[in-house]
Amino acid sequence: MTGAKLQMLKRAMRLVISSLGSADRLSIVAFSSSPKRLLPLKRMTPNGQRSARRIIDRLVCGQGSSVGEALRKATKVLEDRRERNPVASIMLLSDGQDERVSDNNSNHRHTSIHKSSTRFAHIEIPVHSFGFGQSGGNSQEPAEDAFAKCVGGLLSVVVQDLRIQLGFASSSAPAEIVAVYPCNSRPNVLGSGSVRLGDLYAEEERELLVELRVPQSAVGSHHVMSARCLYKDPATQEVVYDRDQSLLVPRPHALPSTGPKIQHLSNLFITTRALAEARRLVEHNEFTSAHHLLVSSRALILQSSLISADEYVRRLEAELAEVQWRKQHHQLQQQQQQQQQMMMQRRREMVTMDENGEPLTPTSAWRAAEKLAKVATMKKSLNRVSDLHGFENARF
Repeated sequence: MTGAKLQMLKRAMRLVISSLGSADRLSIVAFSSSPKRLLPLKRMTPNGQRSARRIIDRLVCGQGSSVGEALRKATKVLEDRRERNPVASIMLLSDGQDERVSDNNSNHRHTSIHKSSTRFAHIEIPVHSFGFGQSGGNSQEPAEDAFAKCVGGLLSVVVQDLRIQLGFASSSAPAEIVAVYPCNSRPNVLGSGSVRLGDLYAEEERELLVELRVPQSAVGSHHVMSARCLYKDPATQEVVYDRDQSLLVPRPHALPSTGPKIQHLSNLFITTRALAEARRLVEHNEFTSAHHLLVSSRALILQSSLISADEYVRRLEAELAEVQWRKQHHQLQQQQQQQQQMMMQRRREMVTMDENGEPLTPTSAWRAAEKLAKVATMKKSLNRVSDLHGFENARF
């Protein structure tokens, strides 16, 4: 993150600072191998803006870039805030690389996806990440343009806590909604009947991938999905219920199964589902199953003749590298836990025994000390008595 990339990042940060008003608050977290909060949540009054700009001007490049630790630090800042503005966001600015420096000095670099919007941790905060520079996979102009649009959108939230309720119309043929996936860089299963999307900004679009299960007897029948939105108005904080909208599901036989568009959607479905399922397996420490799933999905994508298939293959391979790193990290943690358990076991085995062969407890240790004190006192008394007897038999 040196040279032109660092200057681009500083220009982007100055754009954020100049876009905020006195009612807005900003916190700055710088990160390399470890994160550090340089500015607490501070209102962007003229004095606050000057303080933030001075911090930006002093930023220098460090070694490594632990993105996960930086996000946790930013989340901690938002968790600990006493006052809560109606809208909160995390903006992650880097060169698009996540470099983890491990104990054995081996670097694991993973390319992070730029311009993503997702939810982080349990506080439901949207995260917008941008990679600046060629090493982040972006040209300079698109990254800055996308960033400028995102800043403008953050200042004009039009919908808060958006939820979509999906189902089928009463006149529809029988079918089941299995899962709903977001079509972004971090796919996960949002749910089936009710989907929570969070906040929406001005001119922002979200794409969802809906997986349906249709009985064999209903294949080719008429299926109509119903979608209903409910959200919170940012100005009044009132919940708004939108009217139901009907979505016609195309019949399978009406679409050519070998067309480029169908192949593209098929690749999108295979990749999205594989990524979401692999992450669920990793959360349960089933690394082998996640690896096999990603490898099988990559083999299916490679059979496609589309040029866009390379993009999906890269995403699957990046996830494979992530699974491998998590597996090694998990094994290292297990080894450390086993070593701690062995040390605790050795300490238990080294427990002192009392005269009856029982483990020495504080009470038994106190009793043993009392006995030793009594024995010492008796020996001292006997020595004095023996000395007196000696004087009685002495001749002068």
